[in-house]
Amino acid sequence: MSDADELAAALAKLSAEYRVTLALRLDALDAIAVALSAEQAGTHSLRELRRALHSISGSAKTFGLPTVSEAARAGEALIAPWCEGRETPQAEDWAALKDLLSALRKAAKAG
Repeated sequence: MSDADELAAALAKLSAEYRVTLALRLDALDAIAVALSAEQAGTHSLRELRRALHSISGSAKTFGLPTVSEAARAGEALIAPWCEGRETPQAEDWAALKDLLSALRKAAKAG
């Protein structure tokens, strides 16, 4: 096997591992969003959600998932004013976040 083949195989393995961990990360995001919308979590969880979306936005693009990256970036932009205290999320905002997280999951499955 050539060096190029070995590198391609290693990258394919990393990409497959990323997709598995991405599904777990999305499960965690859903749980945080549900807790936040039910007012069972505080601002720390909101910042955690923002950091996770930011991380996914960058890493997904690296692993060839630009649609996932864009969806995560949109989610991050949606909640940024909440994290900064400029806005208080209302029922329709939580619905929009739920829709964005659903779109993020759909994009991840489509790959």
